[in-house]
Amino acid sequence: MSRKRLIEVINPLGWAVVLLAIGLWELVIQAGIVDFSYTPPPSEIVKGFSDLVSSGDMGKAVWHTLSITLIASAIGMTIGILLGTALGLVSWVRTFTMGTVDVFRTIPVVALMPVALLVWGASSKSEIVVASFAAVWPITLNTSAGVRSVHPVKSDVARTFRLSRLDTVRKIVFPVATPAILVGARLSVVAALVVAIVAEMIINPAGIGYGLVFATQSLHPDQMWAYAVAAGILGYLLNVLLVQLVRRGGANMGVEPR
Repeated sequence: MSRKRLIEVINPLGWAVVLLAIGLWELVIQAGIVDFSYTPPPSEIVKGFSDLVSSGDMGKAVWHTLSITLIASAIGMTIGILLGTALGLVSWVRTFTMGTVDVFRTIPVVALMPVALLVWGASSKSEIVVASFAAVWPITLNTSAGVRSVHPVKSDVARTFRLSRLDTVRKIVFPVATPAILVGARLSVVAALVVAIVAEMIINPAGIGYGLVFATQSLHPDQMWAYAVAAGILGYLLNVLLVQLVRRGGANMGVEPR
């Protein structure tokens, strides 16, 4: 990775703003300018974070949330790529199913959590189901759009060389659609992470979401904020990784995705 690209990834100016905001937060709390009982200064949050790491609670919570996110993302991406490819390639599939897709993708996932709780109970399975449901739709729509963006000339080339449908998809359609699929994958992983944390708050007592709720109910604002920071760091790291995958995929296809 070049120095310029490394600076882009790290974004030192962005981190400088974050550190400045943290410093101001510490200053106004310690000086008594702002006095909220449940808004501790960053120094106390760091201590709470350290306590959770030392006890092992933070590691267990992060691992649970991360594992659910990755499993749900894998399921959602598999279904989404298959469904999106069918929607993009086959006109009658798009005609008869696009209305159903539009209905399902607009259903708030939170509304399905009580249903998942009744069917699968307070378990990781419930988390995976609702997180997978959230992850399906972004990649479905992006895959469909990417597949439909194949230029007609390339389809004519496939017919000229008498490529089979499978070879056409593998050698022509997917290379063109890859940048759009990677963008959809990025959105799907973020959606799965958000829904997994909410599910942990509502239906399954585990992970970062449950840690947030438990710390709040136990009147430990430092630990509550520590879990919130952990969620932010996890989301940031996943996003950085996915952005790099999207850029690499776009570069391989001769496209620089946004």
